[in-house]
Amino acid sequence: MEATRSDLVVGIASLNDAATVGHLARVVSEGLCHLGTSACIILADGGSADGTVEAATEGAKSCAPLVHVPIDVGQSDQRQLPYHGLLGRPSAIRAIFEAAVAREARACALFDASVTSATPAWVSLLIEPVAKGSSDYVSPCYARHPEEGGLTKSIVYPLFRALYGTRIRQPAAGEFGCSALFMRHALGQGIWEGEDAETAIDIRLVAAAVVGKLQVSEAELGPRTYRPRTGAPDLSTTLAQVVGALFADMETRAAAWQRIRGSAPVPAAGQALPIDSDDHLVDIDASIDAFRLGCRALRDVWAWILPPRVILQIEKIAALPPERIELPDELWAHIVYDFALAYRARLMPRDHLLGSLTPLYLGYLAGFARQIRPTPAEIDARVERVCLEFETQKPHLISGWRWPERFRS
Repeated sequence: MEATRSDLVVGIASLNDAATVGHLARVVSEGLCHLGTSACIILADGGSADGTVEAATEGAKSCAPLVHVPIDVGQSDQRQLPYHGLLGRPSAIRAIFEAAVAREARACALFDASVTSATPAWVSLLIEPVAKGSSDYVSPCYARHPEEGGLTKSIVYPLFRALYGTRIRQPAAGEFGCSALFMRHALGQGIWEGEDAETAIDIRLVAAAVVGKLQVSEAELGPRTYRPRTGAPDLSTTLAQVVGALFADMETRAAAWQRIRGSAPVPAAGQALPIDSDDHLVDIDASIDAFRLGCRALRDVWAWILPPRVILQIEKIAALPPERIELPDELWAHIVYDFALAYRARLMPRDHLLGSLTPLYLGYLAGFARQIRPTPAEIDARVERVCLEFETQKPHLISGWRWPERFRS
């Protein structure tokens, strides 16, 4: 049967999300109904056994009917849940894109069914820039506690920005908006398969938009809350998945990022909403203890990855009193780049390599958290400093990539 035309589409990716998907479907329907054009919701579900499809169908309104698209999550290991929590996410996104293109949709937004903080305004913020023709890919920016999102602030954003020259602050986010042009572009890319697809798909999508020279923007959505799925990975696994996704994407796009210098901001819609809190999310003492333990236990591993002078500098920092332990931004950028080079060179099993980065990350995070101040301007200024250092040190990465025999000198 030929698909009914829908000008706007919102996709929801789900797997056993009956507790949250009904409310999300109602919110999304309300947002679409306010936009006043033909619309529908595509539920890409990976075989839920808890009534997810029924809850979503009940939540959707008649002005934005729900269409169920079953997907196969394959033989994914339930014990190795990806950091974003949704097995089969690449298949779900691809199914939503295919359904949206078949319906000749001008704009599409994607939501994770576990989200509990979405509002009708999220739909407008993600879709309207696309529908008006000013953006092909809208990346969300969530309001966060000053100490939340350390992995994004210290690795993901600085590295992505330095590589691709675009200041997308949260490039591994769970929601986004996109155009028909982007969906067709993405469906033609080799980003959907492979052992890294489950964890790398979000990075691959935004990188495809940037490298493809499509129009990219951001939307300030406010706080994001969600219902955690069973089996969420620990910090070391999450770091390995996220950083491994970045490193894997670097390999496939080396010809593009080696030509890029500096970075540029992107247009942003919505208003940033700071979160005021005196709570401390980072256990600085525990982070320092893990950093020092790593220095003792992993020196021989790091010797395969880092130059001797860098290891010596790390050891000197570890010997300082706890209150003085801070990894300078310049050193941190070099460490991340050297790990990327070692990942490419396959100097050891990649899971071992990425796992050995965790103590170094915790050492950097301890100093970073001490320097974070509660006002948005001060947080942004601190993040900007590390981003600029990654941009400044990028020639080190390029040199090591082109002449790998010299990268550990």
